[in-house]
Amino acid sequence: MLNKSQSISARLSADDYTYLMSIDRNGAITQSEKVREVIALARESLSGKNLASSYLFAAEAMLPIKARYVEENQRSILVEAVMEILAESAAVLHSNTDSEPLAPVLEKAFLPAVEAFLEKISLLVQQENPRSIHEESVLKIRERLNKSRVSE
Repeated sequence: MLNKSQSISARLSADDYTYLMSIDRNGAITQSEKVREVIALARESLSGKNLASSYLFAAEAMLPIKARYVEENQRSILVEAVMEILAESAAVLHSNTDSEPLAPVLEKAFLPAVEAFLEKISLLVQQENPRSIHEESVLKIRERLNKSRVSE
C-alpha cells in the first residue's frame, strides 16, 4: 500500500531539466511542485473535459509549425486561417469525446471556429491585395465562392 506521498528520483537531460524548471503554473517553485504540475497537465490533457486546456494542448502542438511559419516571414491569410481552425477543431474534438449524442454537440461547438474561418476567407476574397503567397490561391477561392453565389 502506498503512503500519502512517494519519493521518486529521476535523471533528466539538461534540456528536460530546463523545460521542467521553466514551468510556471499554479506558483510551482520547487522541483517536486513542478513535477506535480506536469502530472496535473498530463491528466488534464487526457481527460478531455476542459475546452480551455484542450485548446492550449492543441495550440502547443501547433507551436513548432507556427514558429517556422513566422520565421519564414511570408504571411498568408489562408495559412493562418487553416492553422487556427485546425487547433480549435482539435480542441473541440478532444474536449467532447464523451458527449452523447456526439454529432449535435460537435456541430454546436465547431460553429465559432467555422465562423472565424469563413470571416478570414471572406477577407481574403474581398481585399484588393490580400495577404497571400500565391495569387492563384486567391483566384481559385474567389472563383469557387462566386460559383456558389451564382447557384443560389
